[in-house]
Formats: sequence, C-alpha cells, structure tokens
Amino acid sequence: MKWFFPSLNKYPNYIFCNNAGGAQIPEQVLTNNYNCLINNYVQPGANNLLSKIHSNQINKAKNIVDIIFNNKYGTIVYGGSCSQLIYNLANSMENYLKIKKGNIILTDFNHESCITPFERIAKKNNITLKYWSLNTKDNNNKYKIDYNDLLEKVNENTSLVVLPHVSNVLGNILDIHYLNKKIKKINPDTKVLVDGVAYMPHGLVDVQNFGCDFYVASFYKFCGLRISALYIKDEEFIYNIENQNHYFFDNSVDVSKKLEIGGINYENMSSINGVADYLVSIARFFDYNNSKSINNNLEFDRKLLIFVMEKIKIYENIFLNMFKNFFNKEDTMKNIEVLECKESPKVPIFSLLFKDYNENNVNLILNELGLLCSNSTFYCDRLFDNLELDKARGTLRISLMHYNAFDEGNNIIEYLRLFKKTDLDFYYRLDSKYKNAVTKCLKNSFINLSLDKHYDNKRLRGYSLLKVSNIQDIQIIGDINFYQSQKFNTYNGDNIRNYDNIDFTILKDDCFKFLVNSFVETINTCNPLELVKYIQVHQIRVYAEKEKTNLVPEGIHQDGYNIVGIACISRKNIKGGINLVYDSSKKLIHNLQLAEGEMLILNDNKLYHDVMPIELDKVDEEGYRDILVFTTIS
Repeated sequence: MKWFFPSLNKYPNYIFCNNAGGAQIPEQVLTNNYNCLINNYVQPGANNLLSKIHSNQINKAKNIVDIIFNNKYGTIVYGGSCSQLIYNLANSMENYLKIKKGNIILTDFNHESCITPFERIAKKNNITLKYWSLNTKDNNNKYKIDYNDLLEKVNENTSLVVLPHVSNVLGNILDIHYLNKKIKKINPDTKVLVDGVAYMPHGLVDVQNFGCDFYVASFYKFCGLRISALYIKDEEFIYNIENQNHYFFDNSVDVSKKLEIGGINYENMSSINGVADYLVSIARFFDYNNSKSINNNLEFDRKLLIFVMEKIKIYENIFLNMFKNFFNKEDTMKNIEVLECKESPKVPIFSLLFKDYNENNVNLILNELGLLCSNSTFYCDRLFDNLELDKARGTLRISLMHYNAFDEGNNIIEYLRLFKKTDLDFYYRLDSKYKNAVTKCLKNSFINLSLDKHYDNKRLRGYSLLKVSNIQDIQIIGDINFYQSQKFNTYNGDNIRNYDNIDFTILKDDCFKFLVNSFVETINTCNPLELVKYIQVHQIRVYAEKEKTNLVPEGIHQDGYNIVGIACISRKNIKGGINLVYDSSKKLIHNLQLAEGEMLILNDNKLYHDVMPIELDKVDEEGYRDILVFTTIS
C-alpha cells in the first residue's frame, strides 16, 4: 500500500516504525483536506451554498464513523484526542459516580488518558479505586493478562470498569465481547468504557457486538488527522452527563453540545472522508466485487470495511509470525525481552527491553540507520511502576501498520540483531604499524573540532556513526547524538550529548582508513560469521593544564560495548597519559603510553581500562592529547 502514501515514497530509505504514535497519511486524506480548505472552508450550518457543501461533508464523515464503529443506536461525539474526550466524559460523569457510591476499576496497563481523569474524581469524592494489573507470577508467561483477576474485582458495587482493547505497550488484544458479558452478568448496572485507540488501525470495531457502554478511538492512528470519536451507547444515560461547555447548553438534549468543547475541528473531520476513500482504494486493489475488471464505483459500507479489515489482519499476521519466530529464538531471548502476554492474540506492536544495552542508546542508533522508532513509557507509567521497570530507559517500541513492507520487517530484524553481547576469544592487542607516521591531514582535522561543554576542563570533540562495510568508501551515517548510561559513565551518564560529526575529509585519509580497518578486522577475525557493518568513532582533543588534567573522570571503567579501540593521533607538549588495562576483577595487567599512530584494541566485555592524567611539559606553551576512540555499536 506504500504507493498511496506520499511520505513513504518521499523517504524510501526510512522504515516508519512508530505508527502506534500516529499513522502516515495517504493521498486520499490529503486530497479531501485540500478540497475542503480550498473549495468550501466556511462555517457550516449557514444558508449559503459553500456552507451547505461543508455541512454535507461533515455529515458524510459522521456516517462513515457510524459504519466504522458499527454504531446503530448510540451517540458519537468528537474531539481532538482520546485524552480530551475521556477528560470531558469523566468530569461529566462526576455526579453520576458520586451518587452510585460504588467502586471504579482501572487498568494499569492502559494509556494514562483513561486513568487519571477517573482517578482524580474518585479521590476527590472518596470513591473506592481498584486496579487491574498483569499477573507476573507465571514463570512461563511473565506478563500475563488474567481475566479472572479482573472479574474477581467486579461486584454489585462496581459502577465503572475501564479497559484497553489493545494495550499500546503490550500490543495484546482483549476480548471485549467476553469481558463485557461477564462483567454485566456480575453487575448489569456496571458501565464499561473501552479505549480502542491502539486497536482500530488493526481490527474491526463493532460496538454492537462488544456491548460496551463507551468506546473511544482516534483517527490519527488510522491514517487520518487529529480527530477522535467517543461512542456512548445508552441514550438515557446521556441525561446523566453534566454539561462541560457553555452554560446555555446545560439543558441541551444534544450530548455533543455538552462534551464537544469548542466544537469539532472541521478540517480534521474532513480527513475521515479521505480515510473512507483510502479503504475503498484498498478494496479495489483486492478486486472487491470484481471492481478491477468492471471498473465500477464502490461505495464505502460495512461489508466493504469488513473485507478490507480482514485483508489487513491477514497481512499483519505475517508480520506477527515473522517477529514471533525471531523473538522466540534462543539467541534473541538472551538479548531482548518482549513486553507481551504470550497467551493473548496481538497486533504488530512490539515493546522491547534490551538486557545488555540501554534503550536510549539503541534508539539513537536505530533512528540514524533509518528505523524511525522511539523509546518511552508511552504514557503507560503505571505499568512501568508496577513492573519496577526503569522509566528513564522506557521500552523501545516497534509498531507496524499494513503499509509497512515485509522486506522492512526483515531489515528491522537485522538491525535488532546488532545489539547483543558477544563472547569473543580476544582480550587486547596493540597495533603499531602507523607509529609516529600519522598523516598531516588527520592531525590537522582536530583543529576545527567544537568545544565539548560536558566537561570542566577544556576539550574538543566530534562524534559519528560510520558505515564500514567498504573501507574504501567509509560513510558518515546521519547526525547522531551520543548517550551512555550511568551504569558505564558515572560522570556524564544518562545525558544525551550532541556533537558535530567528524570532518568528512578524513574518511579518505590513509591513516584513518588503516585504523578503522585494523579495528574492524580485529573483530571480524574473532567473529567471522557476523561481519561488522557499523562502528562509532569519537574524535577527542583534551588540553593539558598547569596542574594535572584528568582525562577520564569516571576512572576505571568499561564503555558498555563489545570492543573498544583507542588510537593516539597527537601528543603535543604533554607528560603522562598512560593507558591502563585491567582484568575483570580490576587488577592491572598492562600499561603503556601510546605513541602517535598506535592503537590499543581491547575487549570491553572482559576488561576494564583507564588512562593516567596529563600535564604540560613546558608550562608556558600549549599542550594537548588527540585521540580517536572506536567502538562497536553494541
């Protein structure tokens, strides 16, 4: 389906993997919005031709939402986001919930938009709160979604249960029809609210079948613009809703007037018409009702929607099987954990925890490689708190849609393979081939480095991600930021640092190419089955002071990578700077002062290292130490 998306065609080298945060926009949506803004962007509801056209477009969009939700008897109100709609709804229900004086059940693996508003009201009015959490007692299913745990909390006093149809972190699908039926059997008066934001892009919404009292979804997660819809089942319940809008709507029988604060965003509403056109285009592609052969006009209706969503489900199941096979491999499980319930069906949302690498660092590298993703709690902070996960690291989320290609899935898997600890039969080596023979070009490249603001003493730094599969054509990839966790860098850890790229002219320098090749070949010799494609390089100048200058404030340390290379490029008017190598128990096993052109390569998994301070040799002259530090990306 890529050909329908201008952004995907404009950036063919990017893999869009953050779709759970917002989907890409097809041309049909853009065309509808363009036509609306150019041809009839006037206030609807007035007695002129343009206004009538605009009103008809809005009504058409509302009919489309009814079809997508399968709404036959309920009411749908609109807002800019799920967060806004739930906030409005929760506040409108405050008096109702006070009168009920029951308990409210919230789900802690839900998006926060469906928790905070009700929690505030409950605490304000002394309403009992219960939380449904994952069952973590099963060793074979660490993040189990246990329906019995939920149903045991429901009783005759439960006034409201709030559920995610799909957790935007776990990606698992809840059986809403089953849960609603069971909850209503225990207490028919219990209202059930379902957050369908993460489900609608992947599955068929059917509020008639679900039976829930409220269902909310956002169209910007389903190829539209930022417009969200809230379904309210019971017409009688609407009279319990307190007005959240202007006072003169207090007695309005139109619930939209009470909840749609500021009215509908009309231009975003028009995008829903484009979503329908896009779904019709998919149906035609799959020859729905022989539409290819007879070229007939297709109308968007429920049957067509069911046909298309089934095709999307089949397509996305291939992604699910592809990633399931990868994540279930023993080698993968040693390095990556997937936050998911293994027993429940799911959509292609994969939230990853890296056992040996910080997700902040993984995220920076993957984005520079063209895999557009992010790491965060994704507004599921309660889940992270209950699981005692590090919210500063978050989880790296890969969320895919039907417009992602299978070759992109394979590329994602190959990128994820890069991040693993490797047990190499190697400790350290010294390469002295370029000793005292560093090229003038490489030495001069340090002059124009930018000031490193992250240290107290004066130092300059450049930093780059390099593609090194062809040493004769070394390439700088993107403009990457640098991150180390506090675990490895007690001085500057947990800070994202921004440095300029190294000077591209040195990529062709013979000495630089030799150093890169020596570093890469050392690794490839030890691990010939996984040849190195990418490395990181730091270009650092540290100025000596009259007193001793500490080169490495963190002291004896590891950098958090498989292999590290330290190459001395210049030593001008300094004393000291002796490199120290320690074994795994931090016992000193080697020390040497690197000469210009020498490189120390060491196994960062097995060894520790440090470097002694430098000081000026002649105190009335400038002095500095220039080095290149190469690291694997994992």
